[in-house]
Amino acid sequence: MAEVIAVEDDGDGEPQTVAEKRRAQIVAAAIRLFSERGYFQTTIEDVANAVPISKGLVYRYFKDKNDLLFFVLRHVIEKYNFEEIQRLLPKENALDVLIKVLGMHCRLATEHTQEVTLAYCSTKDLLPEQRRQIKILESKIARVIRQCLEACIHGGMMSELNTDIMAYQYIMFGHSWALKNWAFRDRYSPDEYMAEGEKILIHPFLTDSGRREFEKIRNGAA
Repeated sequence: MAEVIAVEDDGDGEPQTVAEKRRAQIVAAAIRLFSERGYFQTTIEDVANAVPISKGLVYRYFKDKNDLLFFVLRHVIEKYNFEEIQRLLPKENALDVLIKVLGMHCRLATEHTQEVTLAYCSTKDLLPEQRRQIKILESKIARVIRQCLEACIHGGMMSELNTDIMAYQYIMFGHSWALKNWAFRDRYSPDEYMAEGEKILIHPFLTDSGRREFEKIRNGAA
């Protein structure tokens, strides 16, 4: 029977076909090897041996090494739950959603340090159309952050600011945990790093109303 028929639980309550599990194993091996050895120094055979599976089986899921790299770099970006954030924004307090968005960036950078670092090193190795698609995905992240910032401004909780530039400051702050992990990991826990991010990226722009709302959110989470 073909691999795609068999189904098992992935541990999170979500059924996973053998094909999906196999693809995830290949991606995990590629992330580790690309990060440790470099993209050009790693072969498909290296990835296959690390799983371990046959080289031919890797080609069942990815047409070549470039296709595998593209999948790897999309892997983390697609973990951002754009739809969920956009669904919450009209229903929940905009400042609370903004805090959650910053937390999501920091958490994903903590959980996927290798992938984030790899993206900075290897995006240039993609084909032009693949780079364009990565840029589109990242632009979606920036747009969601911008919407959160604008909602806070329009709601009177934040003062006017350049939301285009600030959106990318949120992205870069999360990525910095991965890129400069050697400088931060012995001085800050992920939660402490997140708290510093709030002090830098949120607190200075809060209005009096926003500061009161921030305290309510924090007291409610305590």
